[in-house]
Amino acid sequence: MNLVELGESTDCEYSKEHVCLENDFPKFDRVLHCLTSFEETLDEWQLHCLHYADEQEVELGEAEYVDEVTYHSMISISYCPFCGVNLLEHEAAGG
Repeated sequence: MNLVELGESTDCEYSKEHVCLENDFPKFDRVLHCLTSFEETLDEWQLHCLHYADEQEVELGEAEYVDEVTYHSMISISYCPFCGVNLLEHEAAGG
């Protein structure tokens, strides 16, 4: 799921993603910079935890198709929980 697709499903706009090698599950745990949320201007980094349905969940009727997002949570963060970088300083330095 790219940033535009994720933004469409959350009614937000994301400008960039922090990717680091320490994140063992980059499809499921994503560190994103959010510009707007429900038409409210923001300037914050967020940790998004996504769960994608597997075949068993589809068979059980818990999802319509494999890779459907069935759970999504988000919290605001200042530091990457995987590598520890200060995201605000990293961004200011052009990272």
